[in-house]
Amino acid sequence: MNYLLIDDQLEALKAELTTTRKEHFIRLIEQCRLYEGEKLSKEHPPTSITYMGMAAANLSLAYLLTEQPHYLEEAKRWIFTAVGYDVWGYGFLVDVDLSASWLLYGLGLSYDWIKDFLSEEERKLFLDKLALQGNKIFNYGQENLGHCWSTNYWQNHNWINYAGLLTTACAIRSEYPGAETWIAEIKDNFDKVFDYMPEDGSNYEGTVYWRYAMNSFLTAADLIRKDGGSNHFESPFLKNTFAYRLYQCAPNWEENINFADAHDKRSSHSIAAYYKIATEYNDGCAQWLAEKVRTEFLFREQYQSKIFPGILPEAFLELIWYNPAVEQKSPEALPLNAYFEDLGLVVMRSGWDTGATHLSFKTSPPGGHKQWQHSWALDKKNGWFTRSLTHYHVDFNSFVLVHNGAYLAIDEGYNRTSKAEIHNVVTVDGTGCVGEKIWETHSLADPELFDLNCKGIFNVWRDVPEEATAEIEAYVNDGGYTYAVGEASKMYYPEMQLNRAARHIISSECGYFIVLDELESTLEHTYTWRIHSEKFANEVSENQFEIVNGNGALNIFPVSPAARSSKIEETLVEEIMTPQRPDDIRRISLKTLLVENATPAQNICFLNVLQPKDAIGSTATADISVNAIDIDGCIGAEICSKDFTETFIYSREGNIQFDGESFAANWVSIVKDKNGNRVKSTHYARK
Repeated sequence: MNYLLIDDQLEALKAELTTTRKEHFIRLIEQCRLYEGEKLSKEHPPTSITYMGMAAANLSLAYLLTEQPHYLEEAKRWIFTAVGYDVWGYGFLVDVDLSASWLLYGLGLSYDWIKDFLSEEERKLFLDKLALQGNKIFNYGQENLGHCWSTNYWQNHNWINYAGLLTTACAIRSEYPGAETWIAEIKDNFDKVFDYMPEDGSNYEGTVYWRYAMNSFLTAADLIRKDGGSNHFESPFLKNTFAYRLYQCAPNWEENINFADAHDKRSSHSIAAYYKIATEYNDGCAQWLAEKVRTEFLFREQYQSKIFPGILPEAFLELIWYNPAVEQKSPEALPLNAYFEDLGLVVMRSGWDTGATHLSFKTSPPGGHKQWQHSWALDKKNGWFTRSLTHYHVDFNSFVLVHNGAYLAIDEGYNRTSKAEIHNVVTVDGTGCVGEKIWETHSLADPELFDLNCKGIFNVWRDVPEEATAEIEAYVNDGGYTYAVGEASKMYYPEMQLNRAARHIISSECGYFIVLDELESTLEHTYTWRIHSEKFANEVSENQFEIVNGNGALNIFPVSPAARSSKIEETLVEEIMTPQRPDDIRRISLKTLLVENATPAQNICFLNVLQPKDAIGSTATADISVNAIDIDGCIGAEICSKDFTETFIYSREGNIQFDGESFAANWVSIVKDKNGNRVKSTHYARK
């Protein structure tokens, strides 16, 4: 017999419960044991009920595998409690959004798996409720095309809602003919989604929402392929998306690089998703990471995570999607650096060890190149609004830096009122994005605006014009250098008359990063360079700051402008996590170092050298020395480390004379050993 997601492999699964799937079966049984003592309310609880569908699926699979009647009875307790609720969802888009779709997903699987073991009355009651709720969410999507999640093709609500509905549709189609209409529409939706998603596999909503939605993505692709639809596993997005997730792992593998809405440094792993990806693409690295999470991080991932329902309820998917034939493969042979072009995401790592340095730098149009281009075309053609960018932050040209387990330059991780000033971004006269003034006249304390914000309609990106974009101007990984240049002048208000807002991040693999910011305008401005960390910076001298955070530390050497002012302050951010839990407020304290030009100027160049280092005892790293260079209209720095001396020189005019050579370049780097022999060099010329 064929079952959803299981196909005709039930007997094969049973045969492996004491061998290759023994540990996965134990985890499933332990998860089911957790449900037995759970008191279920006859009235809809005042919170999200996404966990209820997952509970039903775990218990239903346990019954299919064991035929032990207590699993069936417990499954029915959860199923018919949910069936008894008048509505699915609390306080926000009741019946027509995530709570409802998570239930349609889990209960749809349960119906398919155990319907033959229900009484006629139970089966009809269950079927009728699934049909009722399925029609509610389907009709809402159709009635609001162009103005809700049904056409927000790049957002997690689209994928989760339609994957949940598709699961129920496949489960009841033989008994409810209306399900065929749902299936046809959902297939068409995912044809668009997979066509519109970026080929590089990146996700503008960040790692947390990647994991929150990825099992829905994979389920939809699986069900559609088996129903004769498109094979979305052949899409570039799915083929490449694990690489995106892998390179956004912090070096300790347990935590994440928290660009966009990442509620915490965990909440980003899904063993089940890794297993499915490993199976589809024979990806040993995905299998390796899945096993690492399962054996080392599982419970911390659940209990220190702020994403619901969390990783533990995915036990049933782990058991089904695990393929013991895929051989684990460590990522240590992979390139250390990566570039995800659509999102403008550049990753630079010093190694694959847990104490490595990891820097991620990002700049792109809002939501990434492909979304920005396609959404504007769709909206103009249809009179729609398809960009739900609430989870995307004002973080163009921002970076996150981790070393030896310490977060040294951080993203704030979650903010509905996103502004550039709470990211590692240069602001101009206190602002950093063409949409930020929305917060000067409006506040999310207004319940109506908060509701619209949650729907992705009212946010910093609401009025941002089509031409307001940013991009990676150059990316090079060659000859012992990795560098990226992000240009974002169009993201600032036009009245600022910026001609250039470019950030260069250069690594010569000598243990530090050179960060060069070019700011050019026809008007005079106060430019503010800032870096946020978990700990306050200490001023070692006027030319050196130090941030110490546990095992790791960061030296910050300001080189330019010579006439500058600096200050250290605290930046507090707090936001309601979800309208379904209005008392669940996430708070974070950013410890901020700010550097500004002493007097307003049209053109400013910030040149800073960042040295991540070990901080403890005998392993503490010696500080490098950084000396400013100011010659012939050029500025730069001489950077001396234990083994090398790097000379970095910048010219706004693109003409550099140094070391007996002429360079038609905006900057040049020359690295020499202690004997004065040139080891390597590179240069960059702006086009």
